Amino acid sequence: MEQEQIFSRFSEAEYRRREAVVRHEMELRGLDAIVIAGDAGGRTANQANVYWLTNWVDPMVNYVVLTRKNGPYLLVSYPLFLHTALRAGRGESIECGGLNPGPAIGQRLLDLGFGKGRIGIAGVRNIARGSIPSDHRDALVAAMPDAHFEDALEVMVAARTIKSAEEIEWFERGAALTDKVISHLASDIKLGMPEYELSALIHEAVLPDGGGVRLQFLGATPMAAPEIIFPWQYPSNRKLQRGDVLLTEISASWGGCSGQIQRPFALGAPPTAQYQRLYDTAAECYQRIFEVLKPGATDADVRAAACFIEKEGFQTLDILIHGWGMQIEPPRVDLPSAMIKRELGPVIFEKGMLIVIQPNIVSADGKAGVQAGNLVVIEEKGARSLQRYPMEFIRVQ
Repeated sequence: MEQEQIFSRFSEAEYRRREAVVRHEMELRGLDAIVIAGDAGGRTANQANVYWLTNWVDPMVNYVVLTRKNGPYLLVSYPLFLHTALRAGRGESIECGGLNPGPAIGQRLLDLGFGKGRIGIAGVRNIARGSIPSDHRDALVAAMPDAHFEDALEVMVAARTIKSAEEIEWFERGAALTDKVISHLASDIKLGMPEYELSALIHEAVLPDGGGVRLQFLGATPMAAPEIIFPWQYPSNRKLQRGDVLLTEISASWGGCSGQIQRPFALGAPPTAQYQRLYDTAAECYQRIFEVLKPGATDADVRAAACFIEKEGFQTLDILIHGWGMQIEPPRVDLPSAMIKRELGPVIFEKGMLIVIQPNIVSADGKAGVQAGNLVVIEEKGARSLQRYPMEFIRVQ
């Protein structure tokens, strides 16, 4: 008798679609098999590729093996987690890979006849790029001395770029939870609260609905004498004060699929003239980029839409837009004025891409900054925001 599904998961048809997309990318590159790694870094974002294929988020390092015709084979990190993986995950087989799964992966591929095959290795990619632990790779290579190994991270990046309708539906649920967080903060923030109490409000908004918290970047600073231009990555002990601006970047999730929203809050006093101008510029930049994001548009179109901010005497802290999924993904587009330089490349936007538009406008002296943004999906006629909370400088009395 089929067991009740007690963990959220996509339809089996969706998982089969994903396998087919990966196999297509493998075929384009002439790969016989791919070894896909995940680790517990990046607030589980480094598990994106493994989770996407198997519905399993491992607390440690784990692997998926997929060939042109077989798999996925899921290797869990630790025996203690195996019973959960067997119930939550999916694959042709699910087993423990041991302390060093390299030999087990190699033996599986040898048994399938790929002793002399071309084997791709897909490490992890979030903001940074990484591979698999060196001892795991060394053991795998030693187990298959006649095989050819090559980097195959781009197989997974390409496979996950265009989202299906089912995926977008899950991200819409994550976006709704993210909107709920902002509404809850707007109504329940009180002067004198330490920032860590904001974290409690965020979790209070999403946990009762079965959601999770992916990002809770929060940071308040006096508008009259600002100390930060981007929120802290972890809530601090600092108490909220009258005249503060609270900078936020929030992602709440459903089944690992998160929204993302950026809004500033003026606490106990209206925004100062400087902060209002920064926000107005950020909101205008967001809208201009939103209007050009459609199938066939390019990175040049985004830069042309945003370059007015430099003429206004402002700069940006970081990338204007980035792709979105189970982690921060390509594409990335930025202006020359960006204070943080990222790896960039040419982009042609396509239907089904998820994009976070997030202009972080910073004063010429680099001392004051405001970010405003939403998660959007590119559809046939243009972009559609998955975030529905109004684009506004939120005021808290």
